[in-house]
Amino acid sequence: MKPVVNAAVEAPPSQRTGTHVATLAHGIGAPLARLEDPRLLTGRGRFADDVNRPGQAWGYVLRSPVAHANIKRIDVSAALEVPGLYAVLTGDDYRADGLGNIPCVSIPPTITGKTYHATPFPPLEAERVLAVGTGVAFIVADTLATAIDAAERIVVEYESLPAAPTVEAAIAHNAPLVWPGAEGNRCFVHELGDPAATERAFALADRVVRARVRSQRVAGNPLEPRTYIGDYHEGEQRWTLVTSTSNPHRIRLLLAEHIFRVPAHRLHVVAGDVGGGFGTKGGLYPEEILVLWAAQRVGRPVKWVCDRSEAFLSDFNGRDQVADAELALTKDGTVLGMRVELNHNLGCQLGPSTAHPPLVGARMLSGVYAFPAMHVTINGIFTHSRTFTTYRGAGRPEAALVVERMMELAAAELGIDPVDIRRRNFIAPQQMPYRTAIGERYDCGEFEAVMDDALKLADWDGFESRKAVSAARGLLRGRGLSCYIEVCATISERMELRFDATGGLAILAGTFSYGQGHHTAYAQMVHQWLGVPLAKVRFVQGDTDIIATGRGTFGSRSMTVGGSALKMACDQVIERGRRVAAILLDTVPDALDFDRGIYRTKDSSVREVTLDRVAKATFAWGAPKPLPPELWSGLEGRGYFSAEPQNYPNGCYIAEVEVEPETGQVTLAAVTGIDDVGTVINPLILEGQMHGGIAQAAGQALKERIVYGDDGQLLTGSFTDYAMPQAQDFPRFKLGFHPVPTKTNPLGVKGGAEAGTIGLPPAIIGAIVDALRPLGVVDMSLPATAQTVWNAIRDARERHAGKPPGTRFHTHPHPDGQQSDGDALPKPTDNEDA
Repeated sequence: MKPVVNAAVEAPPSQRTGTHVATLAHGIGAPLARLEDPRLLTGRGRFADDVNRPGQAWGYVLRSPVAHANIKRIDVSAALEVPGLYAVLTGDDYRADGLGNIPCVSIPPTITGKTYHATPFPPLEAERVLAVGTGVAFIVADTLATAIDAAERIVVEYESLPAAPTVEAAIAHNAPLVWPGAEGNRCFVHELGDPAATERAFALADRVVRARVRSQRVAGNPLEPRTYIGDYHEGEQRWTLVTSTSNPHRIRLLLAEHIFRVPAHRLHVVAGDVGGGFGTKGGLYPEEILVLWAAQRVGRPVKWVCDRSEAFLSDFNGRDQVADAELALTKDGTVLGMRVELNHNLGCQLGPSTAHPPLVGARMLSGVYAFPAMHVTINGIFTHSRTFTTYRGAGRPEAALVVERMMELAAAELGIDPVDIRRRNFIAPQQMPYRTAIGERYDCGEFEAVMDDALKLADWDGFESRKAVSAARGLLRGRGLSCYIEVCATISERMELRFDATGGLAILAGTFSYGQGHHTAYAQMVHQWLGVPLAKVRFVQGDTDIIATGRGTFGSRSMTVGGSALKMACDQVIERGRRVAAILLDTVPDALDFDRGIYRTKDSSVREVTLDRVAKATFAWGAPKPLPPELWSGLEGRGYFSAEPQNYPNGCYIAEVEVEPETGQVTLAAVTGIDDVGTVINPLILEGQMHGGIAQAAGQALKERIVYGDDGQLLTGSFTDYAMPQAQDFPRFKLGFHPVPTKTNPLGVKGGAEAGTIGLPPAIIGAIVDALRPLGVVDMSLPATAQTVWNAIRDARERHAGKPPGTRFHTHPHPDGQQSDGDALPKPTDNEDA
């Protein structure tokens, strides 16, 4: 298949998707601008902080300033004297009320095959704190200022204990234990692959390449901080939670089953517009429990809003993995086997999704390559730090970084071109379906063709001329290549369609959109399949009293699982409507065809009736012809779909960088990506998703890192210390699609929202190493800040001179490799108009 370049702008629908010729102007494949945007961009959205209840109180969490300590005493007496105070709630109060702990639902025995060390996770700690930022009291008052004033009067006596805040510290000999029963701070150990076969492969190898690959800890930093409002209706004995979650039905289930232990109908969860989340808003947080519990205790609604600094302390983080990898190869670069031991940070307590990234991400460690033998050991490690959760890519970026860095290092050690070593090891299309050495079953993919498309789009052969131009400016230019694959879509979904009496159609979505443009994409699907005008389509989500059930949005699942369920709902509407149309046309259902919103008779005397007319007839008080009761009660459809098997998006990213050798400053000069996401529903929205993924990938590769001191103190607690990418950091992107539709769902769709986040970081690091290789630099840690790069250049020069490495400069009081790179001056790129 040929790639499609800049699909959202330049190519007609048939070329953009490669599988669908859009039959309607705004159907599948059309680059339709988001229907949500006029409302959101003009300030008419409804986010959680826009909601206020009459008589509401404000909540504030008093947090531990130490990473590991016994709580000797909490004295709240002075706080109780503050006017306007409603309550000071502690862990002892919570325990006395008999409420439950936040559960972990991401380590089922079917995955690990053995036990794991479970952890109690109450919303407030009463005896021992395990991380800086742990909640020890919840203060409720008439204003936030009053609550803060009362909190400052609370006396907490801590008995400090040794801390192990990082993976390296936690797995060190005689490290302080986070949980006394978890030997070596291991929560679980899980293995994939065949260790004996892998050992045999290594015995046959001509060369073994070894490396430690580190994916640093990062913060999600969504645009909208977490916000919750809890209310309790005494008469109905029912809680209502307004929340900025991305998964309201999951929150209701966890609250009902594990916290309050009541039937789910006693909890009403509402999520309106949500300003980003990237996976970090999908699980149950302590503050969601606290506002509901406090509302019942004080008899009024309670609101809690996280500020940005507090988010660094309290939000669940992502990534943070140390991988020790070995690659066994023949002298011509053919991989015989791979061995990897992962130590993945879980934080101090297991949240609902804490173990998902290491357990799922490790399944992708064979990448797009036909490695004959593999053995992977996954260690879940407790640390004295905040809990972890899923973050865009959720384990797959870590896996891609490991396998792609190992391929690059192997190519360099064997003196083989990085493109050629990949060609020798790709899984070929004729091998599909292909089961990897660690048990993953890929259904389709054209990995070499995707790479070739990317090489062409990036003008790979013209690199030397661009390198010369950079050199003339005193800059070192390098290029890097990364091929990725990920697993997307999981479990089941339910979608519902309901016509109203005027022919309007509501989509009741079990998925949840927090920036992905579901209103638009789903409306396009319905327009394609039912012929309903976009203006007559309403989109409803996020209210557990209205949506019967739903799984939310994560793992690039919505277009696959939600879209397929929507297709089933449309089919049900068509078939139910066909029975009505047959009555209206005095024929039988089998005599009718349906196309573009019209039922037509198949015989020569064509008669027809529109779906709009059919829908209205099902509501009519006086139907034009008698309808049976089941058809005379509205037109609706319910669709269900289960993502089994899952699908495997893949692609190739190429990055070019310029490095200033005297300062270590890295400029991202060019980014090219070709992605195979199967059928494309809306290329304009997809391209926007890819832009966001690329931005987060560049942030991880070049700037972002959560840093803890040896005592567990958070050293990157604001945007002054935690560097985020800015618009000026990016060139224009060259993007295209190489669609290979999957047969695992009726739409041929694969996930697309996490592509750049997974595929780009190894390409950026590879490009930096390529630029610095003439100076003797062979590898680079993440993030490649100016300080990290400068130190690498210095060490390489001193090794070349036969000197021991000198003292490294520190522009920032952080551990080596981290500094704030928030410089405000624009950087030159190949596209000065970017």
